[in-house]
Amino acid sequence: MSTTQISLSSLAETKMALHSAKHGFSSPIHGIVIGKKSGGSDVLEIVDTIPVCHEVPTKPIVDMALRLVDAHLQQQGGDDLTIIGWYTSNASTLDDEAPNPSACRIASSMSENCQEGGDNFILVMITTSGLLAAVSKDSDSSLSPLCRVFQRHANTKTFSHEVHSSRITQENDTAYIISKALSKEMPICDFVDHISHYGSEDWNKMDWIKNGAIQL
Repeated sequence: MSTTQISLSSLAETKMALHSAKHGFSSPIHGIVIGKKSGGSDVLEIVDTIPVCHEVPTKPIVDMALRLVDAHLQQQGGDDLTIIGWYTSNASTLDDEAPNPSACRIASSMSENCQEGGDNFILVMITTSGLLAAVSKDSDSSLSPLCRVFQRHANTKTFSHEVHSSRITQENDTAYIISKALSKEMPICDFVDHISHYGSEDWNKMDWIKNGAIQL
């Protein structure tokens, strides 16, 4: 993946921003990255993100979420979308240096089961500084990306190799779109929200996979 470019959609970034903001960086958040890499293409497209939890994830939660999302993608068909990564943000607003250990372990485990040996599997970390920059009217989003992207190190097989920012592109007006979504307090729910509200009046409205209430 040394020469692969990564393209971030506004929808994917907005969902990660809303998921992070909802929990105020008071606990780690985790989710699934959906995308595609066309044959012969040097661009890995991050098309969508699906929020899983706002706590240290357990194996049953991760496994069930992955199975449900994979089944959903197979039902959709026709657009070649697959699970290409995992995303996270750390619990502390001061910790933007590296992804938390739980996210690294999950990404390593998931990458082992990927095609092409997991070379194109990525770990995306939403940073506090990036989120603040995205909603700041004075910020240049091209200089202050919301995310840092990590890939598996060729020797250690850990997600310790950061993708240089020059290889990451955003859609136009992403910062403006995120700012508007946050100001409108667009609702977002993750898999754990869905489970914890089972049987309640709101349960059927909690479409954690699509989060269709998010309109850009």
